[in-house]
Amino acid sequence: MFQKKIAITLILISTQIFAIPSASAASKGWRYWGYFQAAPGDKTWTAAMTGPSVEVKDGDVEGWIFVFSSNDIPAVTPMMDPDFATLCGETPETSGKIRVGLVVDFGAGNIAPDGEIPNEFFSDCVVVDKGSLGLDVLEAALDVRAGDSGLICGIAGYPASECGAEIDEPAAEQVVAIERTEEQENSSSQSAPILLAVLALFLLSAFFLNRRRTR
Repeated sequence: MFQKKIAITLILISTQIFAIPSASAASKGWRYWGYFQAAPGDKTWTAAMTGPSVEVKDGDVEGWIFVFSSNDIPAVTPMMDPDFATLCGETPETSGKIRVGLVVDFGAGNIAPDGEIPNEFFSDCVVVDKGSLGLDVLEAALDVRAGDSGLICGIAGYPASECGAEIDEPAAEQVVAIERTEEQENSSSQSAPILLAVLALFLLSAFFLNRRRTR
């Protein structure tokens, strides 16, 4: 009876050690161009709740990022913080014009449409006429594709054709999970002899203890 309890305990221990949790079902969301703004002097992004139809001022920084999100607020900000001095510090003021920093982050590869690769990160100082809108700044620097509703669908040819497509939530930790699995396999193969030795000693001790109790 004592040996049966030991065996059951070992089975439970091994089950808890090697059990793998099941993956949860993927949620839905959209991949689209998220739009951010930063007023003169701001060092953090503010998600723009309207399209790029607001007049910009000298010293503003405009930010775009191709992102996955489950709502109309982008889940992440562009990879570069808004820094007008860095973007436009060497661009002189011009009469009748304004200087606006522009940052365009083409997003992560794991949300790219099939067969497409995100463009390289883009940043520049754009000089436009006074009274220009956010869209004017973007169009002055890069090709823009907009939908019938005015939604910005593509920037600099990316993505090539879709517009605000609904997709499953990307597996952001997929690569990390694979690396961890390989490490766990190597660790398990190295620690297996030690584990067997410990179990053998445990069983041997239990056997002698049981014999002494039965005498």
